[in-house]
Amino acid sequence: MPRTAAPQRPLRILLADDDEINRAIVGHLLAPVPHAVLTEAADGRTALELAQTQRFDLLIFDLNMPEINGDRLIRHLRASQSLNADSPMILFSAATDRNGQIDGNRAAPLADLVLPKPIPAAEFLSAIERLATRR
Repeated sequence: MPRTAAPQRPLRILLADDDEINRAIVGHLLAPVPHAVLTEAADGRTALELAQTQRFDLLIFDLNMPEINGDRLIRHLRASQSLNADSPMILFSAATDRNGQIDGNRAAPLADLVLPKPIPAAEFLSAIERLATRR
């Protein structure tokens, strides 16, 4: 009898960005990622509530959002004993320099990766694959 591969568990991703178009772009980029299950939040407060009540394999935050910015969100989640304190986190922003740095941002070192907007598709998918292996 042939052996079948064990079913791969879902890759649960939380995306927080106040721009609906950016959320749609990320959703489109994630479409070819097998087993990706995307949960979206339109502001930082909603993202925080989700991150405190559900386990995610990867969290992706925009830097500038209403309610709670992405950098504050990362600082809070890393400092807390929440379900996602050790989960990989990506911070993205239109305010990055060409080296992917955000001037004056203290949370960027707490993120596993900082990506510029517009999001470079190949770099984004490579990062998802790399960070997903940490789960």
